[in-house]
Amino acid sequence: MTASMGIALHPEHGASADDLLKNADIAMYHQKANGKDGYTFFSQAMLGPATQDMVLEHDLRLALENGELEMYYQPQVAMGTQGITGVEALMRWNHPQRGLLGAGEFLPQAEENGLIFPMTDWMIEAVCHDLCAWNARTSTRMRMSINVSPQYLDRGHFSEKLQNALTRHGLSSSQFEVEITENICIRNPLMAIEQLNRLSQLGVNIAIDDFGTGYSSLSYLHQFPIHTLKIDRAFVIGIHNEATPQPVVLAIISIAKGLGLQIVAEGVETLTQRNYLASAGCQTIQGFFYHRPMRQEKLLALISPPVLLIL
Repeated sequence: MTASMGIALHPEHGASADDLLKNADIAMYHQKANGKDGYTFFSQAMLGPATQDMVLEHDLRLALENGELEMYYQPQVAMGTQGITGVEALMRWNHPQRGLLGAGEFLPQAEENGLIFPMTDWMIEAVCHDLCAWNARTSTRMRMSINVSPQYLDRGHFSEKLQNALTRHGLSSSQFEVEITENICIRNPLMAIEQLNRLSQLGVNIAIDDFGTGYSSLSYLHQFPIHTLKIDRAFVIGIHNEATPQPVVLAIISIAKGLGLQIVAEGVETLTQRNYLASAGCQTIQGFFYHRPMRQEKLLALISPPVLLIL
């Protein structure tokens, strides 16, 4: 029997117990890489790219345990009424050292190491809890859009988990929309058809996120129960004046209209972009022009009806 040990000393290798344990783990992995049966003291030189991935995985596990994950919500605004009709749920991580991290800074790693599964389970419960609070505050039933990774969808239990959560919280499936990337439909079409049909039968809407940025095949739009196409920000940022046609944007809107699908443009930041998309027939806008992603409390204040004071 052999043993590999990593050693971190207080205070030079960490001020808290979590830091010391993390750095001791790093030292242990370095000892294993250099030959088992021995010990290694932690040093800052160990913090290379591979080690940073390991540290991020360690921190992510702690984030789930310590309640550091949080959902932010970006409103979606209808062009006809200028009212908020729904929100996209976006995960954030309140990292104790690095501050607030966007999903792109940690979800790819979570997809690689398997943490995407407990994190998605947590997200489902969190958004259901928040949606109950919205429903209690206003009579307007907003739609909740959530992003689901290919790995989670491939597991085959998503529709059942979502249905169970909706039942526990007393929510209607019609308030939910699941956003997937078009690559999910193309890389494993049989699995995608099965899973998306289950969601559709449940009453959940399906949106294709970042449409046109992946390996598109228009045939899947007929095969899958899709309700919404989302125009990616990559196409929106090219709109600099209202007079210049944007062929890709116009083509996506035309496809959606021809198939009877809803259209949402995301990443809209300027009045010019908003006006161009509205005149082109885009029904819903999402972006900084209207609202940045916000915490639950701020959204509640935004959607709550004004209180009349009678003096």
